[in-house]
Amino acid sequence: MKKILFFTMLYSSTLFAKPVCEEAKIRIIFDRKPIISDETMCIRRAAGDLIFYVSESCSRGDCEILDREKKPLEIKDYTLSLGSPGFKLCTELGGVPQIFEFASKRTKGKWESTERCLFGSKDFVEISLLTREWKNFINLK
Repeated sequence: MKKILFFTMLYSSTLFAKPVCEEAKIRIIFDRKPIISDETMCIRRAAGDLIFYVSESCSRGDCEILDREKKPLEIKDYTLSLGSPGFKLCTELGGVPQIFEFASKRTKGKWESTERCLFGSKDFVEISLLTREWKNFINLK
């Protein structure tokens, strides 16, 4: 019984561990020109030791998209080969999909690339996390 309690506590602490945040250089392409800004990025851990990048506000639980009640979504042309399914989901949820690059102490100043869904001017969630959270609610048209 003690072993089960220990592993349950260990598993729970991994799921709800305090996010690790750091300052990063963010680079996106807008109107064919790179825009570089300084932002705080956080790592959100999920089961299976997966990591996802989110804004500082989303790491604190201050962004609506992570608390939004999940309801079935009908996304037109979701599975067509033209366009990213993650970008389509982001747009359907009211966000702006972006491919972005970032460099930080963790990356030793080297640029890494991923996709995010931007909500408003500061809230963002990595598209792979958004897809993971919403995949069971997507109805195909």
